[in-house]
Amino acid sequence: MGVTMLTTNFLKTRTSTRDYKDKNLDENTTKKIFEIVEAEAEKLGKEDLSFLVNTDGESVYKSLEGVAGYRGIMIKAPAYIALNTLNNNPASIVKGAYGMEEIITRLNELGLGSCWITVSDVETTVKQSAFNFTDGDVNLLLAVGYPLNDEVRQQRYDDRKPTEDLVFLGDFDTQATDEDLEQRGLNDIFDYAKFAPSTHNEQPWRFVIVDDEINLYIEDFKGDVNLIDAGIIMYYIDELGKSLAMASGWDVKPEISSDKYTYIATKKM
Repeated sequence: MGVTMLTTNFLKTRTSTRDYKDKNLDENTTKKIFEIVEAEAEKLGKEDLSFLVNTDGESVYKSLEGVAGYRGIMIKAPAYIALNTLNNNPASIVKGAYGMEEIITRLNELGLGSCWITVSDVETTVKQSAFNFTDGDVNLLLAVGYPLNDEVRQQRYDDRKPTEDLVFLGDFDTQATDEDLEQRGLNDIFDYAKFAPSTHNEQPWRFVIVDDEINLYIEDFKGDVNLIDAGIIMYYIDELGKSLAMASGWDVKPEISSDKYTYIATKKM
């Protein structure tokens, strides 16, 4: 299978489902979801984060209606998964967002749709009432359920920044050209990775290629929402990199600052 086919198939699995069938998850599916999130937390580090599953979608919806959701509109679903970070380490949010993307892949294999829900401005007590946690904070949610419409929705490809505005060689003074990226076999990866979702579609990620490393930065860092943006794009690059046998995994060590570019992570090519 060619690179273009692999990347196209991957992107087709990353569509958001905002309308769900009025149908509870069956017992077997629910059991598999708990197994998926437990394995993901184990892999990422249970001392740093956990994933909370609530299959009483109605109670979560009532708790968060009017205060959370896509553009202020809460999405109604039969179940929700929350990222519960257990410390103040920015790396935990980055890893958690990456983990949520892995969970989305597993949910898709079960025939389930999902959609990110922002809760960054929701009071902690409200989130606690929805997910019954006492330690740490909930940084983001996934709505989960059976899609109302089984048709695959195509991504919009007309509102993305040019790759040369996102990828640099050596430092931020040198934009990477298509030829530069093609020589390294990276042009398709970055051309498709930039279709990852980001807060308000701001596409804040910036990449600096140094020797055999890709360094990820966030431009004009705005807080936890950008840490989530970083985790998502890291997953996209790892998945798309499989077409080139590129190793997965990032060294995540955010250096939060007021500089124009905030360092997040590095991966070997």
